[in-house]
Amino acid sequence: MRDVTTTVAAGDSIAALADLRSARRRNRLAKLHWIDALYQVYLTALFGGGAVIIVSGLVSGDELSSSGIDQVLREGPAWLGVLVALAVAMGLRSGARGGPIALEAPDVRHVLLSPVPRQAALRGPAVRQLRFAVFVGVVVGAIAGQLAVRRLGGNFLAWVACGSLFLAATVALGLGCAFLASGRRLRPWLATLVGGVLLVWAIADAVDAVPGSPTAYLAELAFWPLDVDPVAGLLVVLAVAAVVVGVAGIGGVSLEAAERRTRLVGQLKFAATLQDLRTVIVLRRQLNQELPRPRPWVRERHHGRFPVWHRGVRGVLRWPAPRIGRLVVVAAVAGLALRGVWEGSIPLAVVAGLALFVAGLDAIEPLAQETDHPGRREALPLPEGYVLVRHLPLAAVVMVKVGIIAAAAAVLVDPSVAAAELAALCILPAAFAGAAGAVISVLMGAPEPSDNWQMLPPEVQGSRTAFRTVWPPLVATLGTLPVVFARVAAENDSSPWEAATTAGFLVVVFTVVVAGWVHQRAVIKDWWRSQQELAGLGGGGSSSSSGDDGERGGGRSAGPGSGSASRGGPARTSRTGGKPGARKVTTRLERP
Repeated sequence: MRDVTTTVAAGDSIAALADLRSARRRNRLAKLHWIDALYQVYLTALFGGGAVIIVSGLVSGDELSSSGIDQVLREGPAWLGVLVALAVAMGLRSGARGGPIALEAPDVRHVLLSPVPRQAALRGPAVRQLRFAVFVGVVVGAIAGQLAVRRLGGNFLAWVACGSLFLAATVALGLGCAFLASGRRLRPWLATLVGGVLLVWAIADAVDAVPGSPTAYLAELAFWPLDVDPVAGLLVVLAVAAVVVGVAGIGGVSLEAAERRTRLVGQLKFAATLQDLRTVIVLRRQLNQELPRPRPWVRERHHGRFPVWHRGVRGVLRWPAPRIGRLVVVAAVAGLALRGVWEGSIPLAVVAGLALFVAGLDAIEPLAQETDHPGRREALPLPEGYVLVRHLPLAAVVMVKVGIIAAAAAVLVDPSVAAAELAALCILPAAFAGAAGAVISVLMGAPEPSDNWQMLPPEVQGSRTAFRTVWPPLVATLGTLPVVFARVAAENDSSPWEAATTAGFLVVVFTVVVAGWVHQRAVIKDWWRSQQELAGLGGGGSSSSSGDDGERGGGRSAGPGSGSASRGGPARTSRTGGKPGARKVTTRLERP
C-alpha cells in the first residue's frame, strides 16, 4: 500500500470551513422557534427598559453650577481612566491565559488541527466576539450619556454619542490587548505586571497621588460635550490599532490553553444557566489558575480549641496574591462609590453594594468549602447549623478588614475629621451586610426542581428566578444605607451621624437574623417540607368520610381498625394514586 499525499489549497480549506459554519448556523436558527426568540426579546426589553427607567429616576437634582462642572472636568477623566486601565489589565490577563475567545471543543480538536490556516480559522470567532462586545459598550455608553446630561447639562445627542464612543473604544482596546497577548503568547506574570502597574498608576492619579496617568488623557473623550481635547481622540486610534494588530496575529494562540479554556468556559456557562453561583466562582478561579499557596503567608498555631475557626484561618492564610489584590481593589471601589453617595450620587450605592457582595463571596470561602463537601460535614455527630454558624466569625473579621480599606479609600478622596467619623460608623454595617448577602447566595445554591413551580406560568417562574438572583446582592446593598441616610439627613439639615447610627444598627440587627437563619436553616427546611407533605395528604383527606380521623391526621393512628401504619396493614388514601402511608415491615430469619 502506497502513501497518498493530497495537497489542499488554503483558499479551498477556508471556503470549506466557511460553508460548514454557515450550515451549522442555519441548523441552529432552524431549531429556534420565532415565538421563543420573540419572548426573549420581550423579557430583555422589559427588564432592561425597567432598569433604565428606575436608574434615570434616581439620578435627579438640579444641574451643576460652573464650579461643579469645573470639578467634574478636573477629576472625572482620572476616574474614568481607571476604567480604561482596568479594561487593559483584564484584557492582558485573559489573553495570557488563552483568551479571550472561547471556542467549542470541536473547533479546538478538529478545526485548529486541520490544514486550515489558524489565523483564518480564528478570525471569524474573534470578529463576532468583538462585534458583540462593542455593541454592548455602545448601548451602555448611550445610557450613561443620557444620565450624565441630567446633571451636567448640554446637548443630549452629544452626551449620548460621546458616551457610546468612549465605552465602545474602551471595550475594543481591552479586547485588542487580549488578542495581542494571546497571539504573542505573553507570559501570565508579565501580563499581570504590566496591567497591574497601569491600574495602580491610574488609581494613584485619581486620588492625586501621582499625576500624569496616560489613561486619564484618553478618558477625556467622555467629556467632549463640555471641553473638547483632541488628545483624547488617541483612545479611538489606539483601540483600532490594537484590534487590527491583535486579530492579524491571533493565529499564534496556544492550543493547550485554548482547549483548557474551552472546557472550563463550557462548564461555567452551564453552571450559570443553572444559577449555581458557587460553581461559577470555582470554575472562574480554575480559569484564572488561582490556586492556594503551598505555604501560608504566616504560620498559625492551633491549640486544640475552636477547630472550625482555626481551619478557616489556615485556609485564608493560603490565599494567593491575586485574590488578596482583588479584595483590596473591590474594597477601594466600594469605598469610592460610597464617597460618591455622600457627595450626592445616591445611585452609586448599587455599585458599592455589588462590590461588597463580590468581596463577601471571597470572605466566606471557608463556609463555601464546607457546603462543597457535605459528606464530611454529615459524618460529624453535630447538627448542620452548629458547624456552619461557626464559620461566620472569620467571614466577619475578613469583611471588617475590607470595610476598613473601603473607609480609608473614601476618606482619602477629601480627608476630614467628619468624613473619618462617618466612615467609622459605616464599617460594621457594610462589612456584615456584604457577608450576609454572600452567605445567603452560597447556602441557597442552585434552584431545586419543584413540581409546584413547574406548573406555574413562565412569567411567575421568571419572577421567582429574578428574585433568587437579586436577593443576595440586595442584602449586601443594605450595608450602604447608613451613608444614604446620612446624606439625606444632611440635605434636610439633620444630624448625619445620628441617621447613620440608626440605619447601621438596623442593618446589624438584620445580619444577626441572617446568622440565626444559618443556624436553624436545616430545621426550617425540614419543617417546611413536612408541612408541605401534610398539606398534600390533608387536602386528599378532606374528600373522605368525616369519621376517618387517621387519614385526616396525615396517616397517624386514631384507634383500632383505622388502617394505620402502626398496625402493619396498608394505609388507605383519599384518592386513587395518592401517596401511601408509612408501613412497618418485620422480617424474621428462620433457623434450620
